[in-house]
Amino acid sequence: MGRQEDRERLEKDRATFVSVGASLFLACLKLAVGLLTGSLGLLAEAAHSGLDFVSSLITFVSVRVARRPADEEHPYGHERFENLSAVIQGVLLLVTAAWIAYEAAIRLLLEGSHVRPTPAAFGVMLFAIATDLWRSRILLGVARRYRSRALEADALNFRADLLSSSAVIVGLTLVALGRATGIGILANADALAALAVAGIILYKATELLFSSVNVLLDRAPKEMEERVRSAASSVPGVIDAPSVRLRESGSRTFADVVITVPRTISAPEAHEISERVEEAVRGVDPRAESVVHTEPVVTDTETLAEAIHATGLEMGLRTHHERVQRSGEHLEASLHLEVSPELTLGEAHALANRLGRAVRGRYPQLSRVNTHIEVAEPEPAGEAKEITSELPHLASEIKRVAEGVGRGAGCHEVRLYRSEDGVDAVLHCDFPGSENVGEVHAQTERMEQAIRGRFPDLEHVVIHAEPRDDPPTGRDPRE
Repeated sequence: MGRQEDRERLEKDRATFVSVGASLFLACLKLAVGLLTGSLGLLAEAAHSGLDFVSSLITFVSVRVARRPADEEHPYGHERFENLSAVIQGVLLLVTAAWIAYEAAIRLLLEGSHVRPTPAAFGVMLFAIATDLWRSRILLGVARRYRSRALEADALNFRADLLSSSAVIVGLTLVALGRATGIGILANADALAALAVAGIILYKATELLFSSVNVLLDRAPKEMEERVRSAASSVPGVIDAPSVRLRESGSRTFADVVITVPRTISAPEAHEISERVEEAVRGVDPRAESVVHTEPVVTDTETLAEAIHATGLEMGLRTHHERVQRSGEHLEASLHLEVSPELTLGEAHALANRLGRAVRGRYPQLSRVNTHIEVAEPEPAGEAKEITSELPHLASEIKRVAEGVGRGAGCHEVRLYRSEDGVDAVLHCDFPGSENVGEVHAQTERMEQAIRGRFPDLEHVVIHAEPRDDPPTGRDPRE
């Protein structure tokens, strides 16, 4: 990234230095020839080139100020200095256009024209056109490559110079033609050409001012706003992007994006989605810096059990094992509520009642909410030591019981642990990969009940289900 920044700085410095030198040389050259020939068009062009020199100096300074890093007083950086310099250039162009138009009107109405169209005048203007074409291509290439508003304003300035210089050549040609043919009306062609130059400058200045002021006033680029919204909405996990706000500062764009996500996902999942949205915004504009705000919402795929869990989270309560079942013509919910061990039974019961009322109020289809109150354990409950090698016969018996109950299950690993509460058993069992989760869960519950019935002294029994590829013949692979 540092090498890219160095390259950008070098190209901008080179382009602005060329612009300043060319503007100063052309201004002096046009002024000298304009005074010798008495051409108002050339004098107008000299004034225009003088203004170009001032504008190029402003650009030269602005690109250096704009590259300063962000600080406490300018958290978004200094790149808007380029936009400010473009506004200054626009104002200067308006003043110049007004002066040229005034001088042309005076010559047309009062003084008359005394122009001497010499070969030197034509040579100067042709040289100016070639120079403007060359430097405008340099500036515009760098401006588009690095999205520099100041360089773009300078480049557009010189592109308009091409047209105005052409207008001066036309005016001088018509004056020379008028002298050769004796057509008196053509003697005013130079002043008319100056008016054309003024009109071109006025148009260019107005366009430049509007675009630069819009950036300073934080006018959002509508086309880009829709592209950012579309890119954010297309990220997996994002439901919608209801709000997108953009602001430009020099070559950079700052985006504030609000996205909605399912309220049932975890905080790490929401953070990962927001990072993918930032990447999507950079896909629209590589220089964009975005801030993504996630809002949890209800989705059509949310289950009633997930909705109950989300309600508890909104109330600052920790719940688990949420289940919804039918009881006759009604639905009932059951859940486990974790509370602090320091609460009294009355306080814990009040929390459970408050949660139950909130759930029934939001979901009237539930006729009852049954809550099991348990103590929350924020820290691990002691240390567990593996004792599988000490009780190999017990591990083998547990494996035999589990495989005898689980249809098609193969328990390839059984581990035993001793904790302060007693002995725990952890089983890793595989099932056919094509079997649905509901059936596998029912089998693991039957296996757990059988193990507890055979070994009632076990404290905890955990069965981890893993998929097994179905054999090609459809037979059990252990047969």
